[in-house]
Amino acid sequence: MYPEMNREFPPVFDGHEDFITQVKEKKAGFPPPAPRDLLAESETGHVDLPRALKGGLGGCFTSIFLETQWAEMNAVGYAMEEMDDVFAVADRSEGRFRVCRTVAEVRAAFEAGAFASVFMFEGADPISWSLKELRVFYEAGLRVLAPTWSRSTIFAHGVAFSGHLPQTGLTDLGRKLVSECNRLGIVLDVSHINPAGFWDLLAESKKPVIATHSSVKAISPHVRNLDDEQIKALAKKGGTIGINFATMFLRPDMQRGTDVPLETIVSHFEHVIDLVGDEHVSFGTDFDGADMPDCVKDAAGLPVVLREFKRRGWSDARLERVCNGNFLRVAAEVWGC
Repeated sequence: MYPEMNREFPPVFDGHEDFITQVKEKKAGFPPPAPRDLLAESETGHVDLPRALKGGLGGCFTSIFLETQWAEMNAVGYAMEEMDDVFAVADRSEGRFRVCRTVAEVRAAFEAGAFASVFMFEGADPISWSLKELRVFYEAGLRVLAPTWSRSTIFAHGVAFSGHLPQTGLTDLGRKLVSECNRLGIVLDVSHINPAGFWDLLAESKKPVIATHSSVKAISPHVRNLDDEQIKALAKKGGTIGINFATMFLRPDMQRGTDVPLETIVSHFEHVIDLVGDEHVSFGTDFDGADMPDCVKDAAGLPVVLREFKRRGWSDARLERVCNGNFLRVAAEVWGC
């Protein structure tokens, strides 16, 4: 029923994908995105199981994301609905799409030629002042959490795509959130948080921290990207940055809806490698959440990038680290399994 996993390269474990948000029919009268079956190959969006397998996409941190109106109405309820939708996909997949909670489960999915989905919250909107929801969501499989998207929460403030947001760092409750994530074994994500929050979070966390889907500000000066000092600090903390394939985060002119050549994508990876080494860069495509370069197009196009890495002389060990090893190293340290 499904194609075999492409084994040309090590399986890619992607830091951020929005596919469940894109296929979710939202309630309360909000217009839904175009629904599609994630188990059937489609020309819509960027990810479904057949295209993932063809592209050697072995898994991802699956974003549970709430638009502002949903977050304000019933953040816990909508987060639970999205997580249940992911479980429902797994139930229908004959074992080829798996919800994973440990590194061992992710690696077992790789071996079986299955897709490994790990829950992440793109914004801590479903977590209240009590933090009690965090433990419940952890038991349901939450393993990565960003304190905020590009808006404000009770924990932190994001970088604004437009308008203005506070420039202050973590709130007192945000510091408690970091501590509780460290205790439970939830990886913290600094993509979307503002610079003051970034530095507060790195100082507060006792565990490695990641940027699931950000790119290099030295190449593309977009507010969502990380500068060299942030990248160096993330590496010193033992973390990794997932390079975002959104065209406006890759282009030096930050133009949206304009294509990006393959060499520009690769330049973001190689900038990080030149700066801090290949133990601290990963994939963070933002599939189903952004405009993709034409040379990649969707999940099936990932080998285009990997072949260019190989053409440039990347070793098998480097490919393994960048494709999945760096994220899984951090996960093993924080999750403990």
